Amino acid sequence: MVSKRRLGANLLLLGLAFVGAFHAVAAIAFDTGLASVGAGVTGISVLSMMVVNLPMLGDGDGSDDDEETGGETESAAEE
Repeated sequence: MVSKRRLGANLLLLGLAFVGAFHAVAAIAFDTGLASVGAGVTGISVLSMMVVNLPMLGDGDGSDDDEETGGETESAAEE
């Protein structure tokens, strides 16, 4: 399950990526010459989303370790 912190970071970065894409398209439409700035913001946001979600590609989202240690402490307490 995704943690609230990771979900919040994903939503923030996704919004920033859409803002960057909108600004890139608007810069091209209005010929302001700032399309590279919008594209850069979009690219950095997408790369940041990948970095935030890297732990999900491995052994899970990191919360499995907490559940395993919690289960061991409960079984030790029962004995």
